[in-house]
Parts: sequence; structure tokens; C-alpha cells
Amino acid sequence: MLSKLERALRALQRVTLLYYLLFAVLIILVLYPTLMLLAASFFTGQPGAWGKFTLDGYRELLNTEGIGEIFFNSVVYATARTAISLVLALTFAWAVARAHVPGRGLMELLIPIPFFIPDLLTAISWVMLGNPQNGLINQLFIQVFGARGPVVNIYGWGGLLFHSVLSTTSFLYLLLVGFFYNMDPSYEEASAAAGATNSQTTLRVTLPMILPAILGVSILSFIRALESFEDPYLFGTPGGVYVFANEIYRVLRHRHPPQYSTATALAVILMIITFVMVSVQWRILGRREFTTISGKGYQPRRVTPGPLVRWGIFALFLIYFTLAILIPLTQICASSFFKVFGLYKVEHFTFDNWLKVFHDPRTMGGLRNTIVFSCAAAAGVITLGGLIGYIRIRTRHWLGPVMELTAWLPWTMPGIVLGLALLWAWISLPQAINLYGTSMIVIFGLVVNGLPLGTRTMQSAIMQVSKDLEECSMVHGASWLQTMTRIVLPLLRIGIAAAFVIVFALSARSLTIPLLLYSYGTETLTIALLYYYEEGYRNITAVIAMMQLSLVMALLILERLTRPRQTS
Repeated sequence: MLSKLERALRALQRVTLLYYLLFAVLIILVLYPTLMLLAASFFTGQPGAWGKFTLDGYRELLNTEGIGEIFFNSVVYATARTAISLVLALTFAWAVARAHVPGRGLMELLIPIPFFIPDLLTAISWVMLGNPQNGLINQLFIQVFGARGPVVNIYGWGGLLFHSVLSTTSFLYLLLVGFFYNMDPSYEEASAAAGATNSQTTLRVTLPMILPAILGVSILSFIRALESFEDPYLFGTPGGVYVFANEIYRVLRHRHPPQYSTATALAVILMIITFVMVSVQWRILGRREFTTISGKGYQPRRVTPGPLVRWGIFALFLIYFTLAILIPLTQICASSFFKVFGLYKVEHFTFDNWLKVFHDPRTMGGLRNTIVFSCAAAAGVITLGGLIGYIRIRTRHWLGPVMELTAWLPWTMPGIVLGLALLWAWISLPQAINLYGTSMIVIFGLVVNGLPLGTRTMQSAIMQVSKDLEECSMVHGASWLQTMTRIVLPLLRIGIAAAFVIVFALSARSLTIPLLLYSYGTETLTIALLYYYEEGYRNITAVIAMMQLSLVMALLILERLTRPRQTS
């Protein structure tokens, strides 16, 4: 008969072994590809064939004509995108949470939607509308108003900033609105009692109170801009505007032979820049960057701005809704049901585009792969993120913060850099365990890509479950496994559902991860979408875009319908 001490020691050994196994998984998924990318930047070869040790990649990068312009463009793009989006997001967040404005409920419902719409979808829609060759806006001006040439050119800096601001505003709004909702109103009330006007209170009290959040969110937006690939590729490349992401893609896909040493050197530099900025962002926001629920039951203090401000904000919202949602989705939907792109007449209405897509092996295989890969990635992230969050919150083991930091490391790696790192890592393995060309390498890439947000979502959910419930269960004789399955997991179901939706949506809309990792038979819907777009099949592209949008929206609706209703 084992003593209680011996049983406790054996249980402790099993738990400690679990910690080390989990950390080993993180090393394989995250640290190993990162180190491989760093090492690859010092060799002349390509993935799977290292070549010779050299610094030529960095020399070629520094001597590349226009490299200074690429750095300058990247900084200007990220700064301008962040500044404009931040002003819009702050305006909408303040109006929804702290003011009485017309259409406030409509704003709260509609402004988050662009975050869940794939950027590639709306970007392609605006290219169809505003390209100088056959864009519908230019055709309208030529045929109706007699213009002699294109009036609008979506390519270049204008289109790049225009579309990226539309998609970024929704993301920043979601991060900022919680801070406005949960701010202690007593300071604003004191300011009003002292005779300050609403505008003075907003500028001198409200905004300074959330200044750390604004700074942290701004840095996060700057990082996302450096990571962005879809907008620079679709709007920048045709207009001759190159930043980090589309330059890496260009040297890999449009130079013969591909310049892997230059691409990896540029990727390492970009990774270092984003790592430094993420560290600064962590210092500013600490562990609160995605926290929107405080421990105090504040009732937000709402002000009533003047009519000019109220209706001005409402007009701004209508413009944003029209440009970010209404026009691009209408264009994509209409294009999918007509024979000829741009000729929207009754006699040209058809379902043939949809029938072609439904009989296309590339697209239907991409749809199937997208669903399977996204579900697998979501399940993997929830499992890893849940265990990491539990160890970090419920224990004092030294691996807790180490694993948390490791799980957040992919946040410092833009998607195209992460894809390149995984490509080097997995193709360099012995043939017996080489995953290149299989579905698993794409799934692993999506897991790594979704790990930061999934881990934080699961941590937030675990924090809301009192440790007393677990202790009470164990006191009454339940094992740790029984406590987890009967007490903890049922209480985490809302958090698990939220994490699943976030990771699924992130995976389903991902382009840069599959772009470098897919092979024949492992294409996703975004790969099929990009293929038909580049081949010039605009109507087929529209159908695939509608399928991708429907997939994400269906998941969001399902999550909302199955969410437990709160009772008062």
C-alpha cells in the first residue's frame, strides 16, 4: 500500500512531465522554426539544401537598389494606416460607449463586422471597382459622364491606405471600446461638476485616462501594418509601392532562381523590428491588452454632444459602413451572378458561375481543406492555449511564464515570415518525418499563427473560473481529471466557443501561411481565390469570395445561436 506522500509525489511527477511535454511541443512548433529561419539567413541554399555559410544575404539586402525606399515605405505605410484608423476607431468607440448619438445601436452592431470579413475579399472587390483598366467606377464615368480616361486609380498609395484603413478601423474599435465602457465615470463627473464642457472633459479627462491603452493599441496596429500582405500585394505591387511583405514575396516568387538568402535576411530584420515593438507594447499594456471586463460594476457616463458633432459622427459612420461593407459586398455578390464582369443586365443574369465553381476540383477541394484545416487548427490552439493558460494562472511553475512568452512569439512574426520559417523548418527534416507537401504542415502553420490570440482568449476564460470550485471538488474526493471534465470545462464552454470562432475565422481567412506551405491537394479557399484572381476570372473569383464569406458568417451565426442566454 502506497503512502499518501508517495502517491502525491508520483502525481506531482506526472504533472511535471506534462509541463515538459507541453513545452517540448511549443519548442517544435514555435522555437524550432524561428531558429531555423535565423540560421537560414546565413546560408546560400534553399529550403532543404543549406549550401554554404555566408553573409551575402545581408550584403545583398543592404546593396539592393531601393532597399532604403522599402524601409521608408514600410514606416510611412504603417504610421499613416495606424494614425487614420486610430482617429476613426476612437471616434466610434467614444460615440458607442460614452455618448448619445443617432444610430448608436447600429454602430455597435455593424462596426465590428469588417474585422470578420477576409481582407482579401474586400480588397479584390475594390480592385474590381477602381482599377484603371476596366474598373466599374471608371467605366461609369466614361459611359455616363463622358470621361476620356480613368478617373480613379486604386493602385498605389491611395488605394493601399484607403482599404487598409477600412479594415484596420474595425479591429482597433474592438480593442478600444471595452476601455471606454469600463472606465470609472467618477473622474468625468468631477470634471463636469467643476464646470468643464463635454469636449473639455473628453480631451482632458477621458482620453488621458486610457492613454496607455491607446499607445499600446497603436503599437499593435503598427505591427499589424508591417505584417500585412494582402493590401500591399493587391494595391501596392501594381502601383510600384513595395514594403516588407510584398518585397519578401517578390524575391521568392518573381525572381529566378528564388533569392532565399535575401528573403530570409529581410524576414529576420522584420521579425526583430516587430519583436522590439511587441516588447514595448507589453510594457505599456502589460497583461491587459485584450481585457475588456473590469472587476467593478461601472455604469458608463454618457454625454450629449452638440448637433453638429452628433450628426457628423453618424454621417461618418454611414460613410464607413458604405465603403467598408455595403459597396464591396454588393460588388462581389453581383459579380458572382452575371455572365460578364461589369455588365449587370437582366439578360446576363446566370447561375453558371456558381455551377462552375461547384464542379471545380480546385475550389471544392479548397473549401473542404479550409473547413478541415481551420477546425483542426482551432482544436489544436484551444488544447495548447488552454493548457498553457491553466499552468500560467493556476500554478507557480517556472515554465508557466516561459510557455506564455513562447506562445506569443508568433505575434512578432508576420504571416509571410512565419510561413517562410515553417517552410525551412519542416522541409529540412529527414525524409521519414518530412511533412512538406502534406496537410499537417499547413495545419501546424495555422496552429502557430492562431496560438497567441487563442492562448489569450483561453487565459481570460480561465481567470473567470474561481479556483475555489476546483479545490472544493478535490476536497470531496474528485480527481484532477474529474474536476476538469465535470467542473472546469463546462464553465469554460463560452470561452472555448469564443476561442474556436476566433481561430477558425483567422485560419479560414489566412493567405500568407498556406501560400508558402501548400502543395497539390492541400490548397485552401484563399489559394483558389488568389489563383483565379491572378488568372483574370473575375466572376469565378467573386463566387469563391462569397463562399469564403458565407463560411465565416455561418460560424459566427452558429456561435451566437448556441451561446447560453444570460438571465437576470
